[in-house]
Amino acid sequence: MGAYVTWTLEVLAFATFVVIAVFMPYARRKRDYWTSRGVLAAAGYRSLANTLPGVRLHDRSLSRHRDDAKAKGAAALGLFDGGRPVVLACDFRVAAAALGNDGFAEAKTTRDGETSLVPSAVDAGAVTAVLPTMAVCVAELITSLEAVANRRLTISPWTEVKNCAMTVVATCVYGQPMVDSRIKAFAEQCKKALSGGGGRPAVTDYFASYDLSSDGRTSSTDFKQIFMAAAANSDKIDADVADKQVRLDMFEFVTGTIEQTAALVTGVLYELAHNQNIQNNLREHLDSELDEHQQQVTIDQLDRLPYLENVLKETLRKYPLAAVVRRVATKPYVVPETSGRGTIEPGSLIIVPVHALHHDAEHFPEPEEFQPHRFPGQLSSAYMPHGSGPQSYIGKHFVELEAKLIIATLVSRYEVHLERDKPGISPDSLNPRSFAGVRVTVANRSGVREPKMYTSLRQLHNSNDENASGRKFLFF
Repeated sequence: MGAYVTWTLEVLAFATFVVIAVFMPYARRKRDYWTSRGVLAAAGYRSLANTLPGVRLHDRSLSRHRDDAKAKGAAALGLFDGGRPVVLACDFRVAAAALGNDGFAEAKTTRDGETSLVPSAVDAGAVTAVLPTMAVCVAELITSLEAVANRRLTISPWTEVKNCAMTVVATCVYGQPMVDSRIKAFAEQCKKALSGGGGRPAVTDYFASYDLSSDGRTSSTDFKQIFMAAAANSDKIDADVADKQVRLDMFEFVTGTIEQTAALVTGVLYELAHNQNIQNNLREHLDSELDEHQQQVTIDQLDRLPYLENVLKETLRKYPLAAVVRRVATKPYVVPETSGRGTIEPGSLIIVPVHALHHDAEHFPEPEEFQPHRFPGQLSSAYMPHGSGPQSYIGKHFVELEAKLIIATLVSRYEVHLERDKPGISPDSLNPRSFAGVRVTVANRSGVREPKMYTSLRQLHNSNDENASGRKFLFF
């Protein structure tokens, strides 16, 4: 027995020696990768573990790494993700450069070098043009909440707004009211794309067979026609591939805006329910600014809501829709504060910790507190909820306008509260699934007259029903 134990210990000692003899030179080479390029390398066992293939870098650890780098005065930090060298942008200047269009590109792409039409086509002007269509769908959402508010029920805003956003996007793509069976099929494909059901190929096959021709019922304000016009006017897209490109852009736009809108509105409603004083201030602001509204919500009226704008900005600061953004260097980049010695080589992956930047007390004092009044005074270069530059989030104008319209109409009509017995969970940008767990209670406003903004939206909704010859709107 004693001989067996001795033999076992000798084997373990030899194995340990072999592991150390192999691993230490490996670890030294990995650390030298960044030091030889003049970039501070992350220290610690966890950072060393990420040098091994298959050991991934968790987004939640980025704040700790950034704090360590800031303490040492470094603008960037060399890390590894599954054995691949990556750079963490610790300074907002490095982050802004990575999110720009000069020297950096999208980290992942399925376009094989094809040029997207979305950034130029879905601009603020195009989004403004679909506001009336958007308002109809939002009015449907507000009306659907009447029974909920009458009974003071608790809902999942993520689910309600996601369904509304799906209807809005499908309606704007088609340019028609939600009365057509093919729109229902369109919405079902959106659900498959967002849930992963059926796989991406099945969904893109649907878009590949999607009819791009006009049937006489569409208008110049629907996105199908907007994308087609952008393709026709582009000098970078060959006519033979224009139809394919339009379908790809429609797929990216549709699947990229639905959950973003749901997340933004859910974050706003959670904070308003958690901060009743802020909710009351916003409601008073809406009542005073929208009192002159008569027939239809206009972009000018929404632009006269600076406090609502600040609420949205603060929500995007606390819960950025893209908590972490990854880019790939396409040409050498010299890191600031390295006297020209710190270089990020082409092909290197750079990580922008947007969530960490938004929760940096140096840029945003008391970052965990929801403070709409911090804007616009505390708006800094570290604020980048959609990214920045030409590669910023493609649907940002659409998402923000729809969220603004939903919040304005909902808060004008109802009150939202957190249920003490069933508070649900708080949203967390580093865990997108958390938004689906948020719960708020919706109740009617007591002792006030019906807001004119809501009244006009209802009139718009009823008018649309009449124009649809009695056919019922589809709402998913």
